[in-house]
Amino acid sequence: MKAYHIAAGSAILIVLTGVDGDKWCGKCFFCPALRLAQSPMLAEQRVQKNRNADSAIFSESGGKIDINGNWYCQPVEAIRYSNVGSSGSYDRITQMDSDGVCASQPTTFAGNLAPFDEEVSVHFRGPLHLKQFAAYTTSKSSKQKRRAPGMQGRGRSHRHQHMHNRPVKKEEGHVEKREMISATIGGEIQNWENNWSGSSSGVDPSTLWVTATIDGQVVSWLNNWFGTSSATATATATASSTPPAEPHSNQVTEPTITTLSYTTAPTSTTAPVAHSQPAQDSSSAKSSTGSSGSHGSGRPDFERIGYYDSASQTVDNLVFLGNYGGQGSGVFDEHFGASLAYSNCDATGGAAGPQILADKVLPSNTEVVMMLGQDCSDDGCGFVRPGAVAHHGFAGADKVFLFEFSMPLADKNGFDADMPAIWLLNAQIPRTLQYGNADCSCWKSGCGELDIAEALEPGSMFLKSTIHANRAAGDSDYFPRPTTDTMKLAAVFNSPNSTVHLQVLSDSYEFPESLTEDEIHSMCNATPENAVSHFAVS
Repeated sequence: MKAYHIAAGSAILIVLTGVDGDKWCGKCFFCPALRLAQSPMLAEQRVQKNRNADSAIFSESGGKIDINGNWYCQPVEAIRYSNVGSSGSYDRITQMDSDGVCASQPTTFAGNLAPFDEEVSVHFRGPLHLKQFAAYTTSKSSKQKRRAPGMQGRGRSHRHQHMHNRPVKKEEGHVEKREMISATIGGEIQNWENNWSGSSSGVDPSTLWVTATIDGQVVSWLNNWFGTSSATATATATASSTPPAEPHSNQVTEPTITTLSYTTAPTSTTAPVAHSQPAQDSSSAKSSTGSSGSHGSGRPDFERIGYYDSASQTVDNLVFLGNYGGQGSGVFDEHFGASLAYSNCDATGGAAGPQILADKVLPSNTEVVMMLGQDCSDDGCGFVRPGAVAHHGFAGADKVFLFEFSMPLADKNGFDADMPAIWLLNAQIPRTLQYGNADCSCWKSGCGELDIAEALEPGSMFLKSTIHANRAAGDSDYFPRPTTDTMKLAAVFNSPNSTVHLQVLSDSYEFPESLTEDEIHSMCNATPENAVSHFAVS
């Protein structure tokens, strides 16, 4: 357990960090009224929250509460995780035998948002009424196929079970003086001599991929540096590595303001950390009308690759799944239990094919898993449980998820009763084994989970956010639970800044068919900085 001091606006929080990364308030000196005064919405929700037992504890404790070991500080409209990405490894499942034994192999990862730059699945647990959902990714780097699912229109309990690169050596006998290339790799600035002379093919530089061999793996990213001319090409470099020393800090520092900035000038010494290129063929979701805003400056826009609207029963490039294997689709056996299957419209059982989630409240402890319409028949998902329904998740380091939902109160009796949640998992987890033998899932070894908004106690009015990966983290500020009206919430993954930004949106916000960089920047800066909960992952 480590003690930290965090400056939050005019307030000082003394914080304790547990072994699972949760940030606990030892004492919250921030006066809740200051932050509530900045937000009429939060003030109104505070009035509603004061009607339940949790709020009574909150008001009596002067701004911090402890409920069964979970600490809460104050309500916020935004939570920003910085320093999210890292390098490490997890155990990728490679085999699931009929006798219940699973095999795995270590898989390394590195990147500004690794491992969350890999495919993720989106999960909802009731009581929850999902009204809208939209997923976006960069239009020029999207590798997701859009194959219609044929309709118009966790190996753990979710309650928290839930390399050092060196520059290429100069060849012997080489006497020509070359320009030095600088890049930030693994958090350190690396330099090597430029050994690529460029080309004049006339191809748009923003459409080409850069390929490099780093740590013995071939990785790619979309070119985002255009040099001093229009010349472009694909460069290949090889870097040797030694295992890094994990950074440790006893001070949680406030991160820089989130901006979706992309390297476009040769004076920059920072380059994106490479992440694995998705295996799928290049094909992205083109918007029929687009959205307002400038598309200039050569900076990539974000296109909507999946959408759901409950009222109109509209679904585009999404499927609803559940752990109902053996009920119409998927498989069931005594060793692994139920695999993923298509969910029926009520999310109460399996179905033979894709169905649209009904416009109704998911019951307590009922879970829906959302993935893209493209199934894994292209062999682009890696290993999946034999016989399971398997679809692609949402890939890429830079992506945006928008949610509109309510979490009405329900009966508190039963397992996980009245504990609604929205979270993301590395998509390999549900495609192998979400609940059961931990050795048959990569979750335990740190392939990644992000709890976006989760009630940790039956009837709780506090929605907490937590990161479970090779470096765990958890913010003790919280979002007030929307029990009557709906809440609109954004989760923005920003690779250049290594941040994940969770932002409450205005009720009037519309889910557009595309997003510009400026629109995302405005979204992430809708809340004043002194009212944003900052958490630096360490």
